[in-house]
Amino acid sequence: MLEPLRDVLAWAAVFNHALTVEEIHRYISEKASTDAVERALHDSSFAVCINERWHLKTATYDTSQDEAQRNYAVSHLREVGPVLAQLAATPTVEAMAITGSVAAGVNDEDGDVDLLIVARPGHVWRVRALAIYLQHNVTGGYRICPNMVIDRRKMSLRPSRYAARELSMMRPLKGHAILTALLESNAWSREHQPNASMRNGFDLPAPSGGMPWWWAVMRAPLTGRWAEKWESDRRIRELQANSASEEATYTRDRCIGHENAHRSRIEREMGRILRESVA
Repeated sequence: MLEPLRDVLAWAAVFNHALTVEEIHRYISEKASTDAVERALHDSSFAVCINERWHLKTATYDTSQDEAQRNYAVSHLREVGPVLAQLAATPTVEAMAITGSVAAGVNDEDGDVDLLIVARPGHVWRVRALAIYLQHNVTGGYRICPNMVIDRRKMSLRPSRYAARELSMMRPLKGHAILTALLESNAWSREHQPNASMRNGFDLPAPSGGMPWWWAVMRAPLTGRWAEKWESDRRIRELQANSASEEATYTRDRCIGHENAHRSRIEREMGRILRESVA
């Protein structure tokens, strides 16, 4: 179990993040009990515990920075809550979850709140357009980042350790049953996170407002289908032409905008941290 433990702590160290025993148990790639994980941590030579959170001895860990990041995650989620409620109010958003750093409980001062959205079939690009509109036109919306919008009929994701951790971190906002189906559609993730299960969600406040006037047109049967084709055609062309990341996917049934090569950067930094931990 030691190498899987080291791996999880290296991943946390990328973000100056220390983990509780329960969090390590969730993210470790070996099937084990929480008690077994805790015993292994105490027996290891590379892990240290501060304030009931574990991190690598060789990695920099600033407790004041960690506290600030946790406070930012809470305040940012509170800030965007009404906008998220407004987006969740449309039936075309069948499920929605917080992902990324805020789901992990930390965020930078200028950090985004990443969203995974499962759209009604045939509505991916309309839903994305609505999310982008709210992002730019509603107070607090500038923090939301709808970087994953997928069609409910096509919920299989590209297998990777990074994607498995994203799935195990997500915090539901709407559509618990559909998010459960998302996990079942990506059963490969259990190989990477055998101890993970669906986490508790966040309660949304009252919506910040109603929908823009054009949303009724976008949802109408005839004009809506035309709008979906028009929006998907132009956006896919535009995004693919400007994309420089193998991690991004732009098709009719999904928009996964990982343009900053987040997975690759994390894996490179993890490699460096792991090498230092065994040097």
